[in-house]
Amino acid sequence: MRICEVMDRDLTALSPDTTLSEAIEVLTRHRVSGIPVVDSTGRVLGFVSEKDIVKAALPGYFDYLQDPSFIPDYGQFQKRLKKIGHDPISKVMAKDVVSFSEEDSDFYVAITLIRNHLKRAPVVRDGILVGVVNRADLLERIMMEEEPPSFA
Repeated sequence: MRICEVMDRDLTALSPDTTLSEAIEVLTRHRVSGIPVVDSTGRVLGFVSEKDIVKAALPGYFDYLQDPSFIPDYGQFQKRLKKIGHDPISKVMAKDVVSFSEEDSDFYVAITLIRNHLKRAPVVRDGILVGVVNRADLLERIMMEEEPPSFA
């Protein structure tokens, strides 16, 4: 199956000058963990995720967040997040973006997302955003497919 059959065609994206506060609002409103960053022509320039924002708010502390015994002070986190809230997402977005072509196979996309620890990634045509692929939706679709015939 080609990824164009599974991708979400919602082209919601952010511009590089969108503030972190605005990005959080869009992520929350759309209930997604990450979103593409594009220029005025739709060319993908980056990708910003919740993880990127948390890392920006708690630099140096992020590695500790991987340990469940470390619980950051919520007040400190809130204060730092508000402090950087007016910064453009271009400061924190991933610029080396894993993206896919509409013709890529579902298996290739699933393996690439898993290997790169990604939940979502843009689908592009000539560098222009045409959709987003979501790991959970992709895996669900693969599981729902009928098994190929056995030639044993």
